[in-house]
Amino acid sequence: MSHEKASLIKMLNHIAINNASVGDQHTVAQVIEGHVQKFWSRRMKEQLHELIQHGCDDLHDAARLAGQRLCGIAG
Repeated sequence: MSHEKASLIKMLNHIAINNASVGDQHTVAQVIEGHVQKFWSRRMKEQLHELIQHGCDDLHDAARLAGQRLCGIAG
């Protein structure tokens, strides 16, 4: 795994952990989605899409759900 992808995973997991108190997994995923949409560059979003498409066991469940939603895979 590249350093960039490892950094993305780390960032997503940090966002998930830092927002765990806002509610259940779906609520945390919404927070992550909003953060990614507002602050991530197009390149970072493309890398997230690649991670989700190829699967990534290292992602927090809420981060994975957010990524799937952002990629149009989950509802």
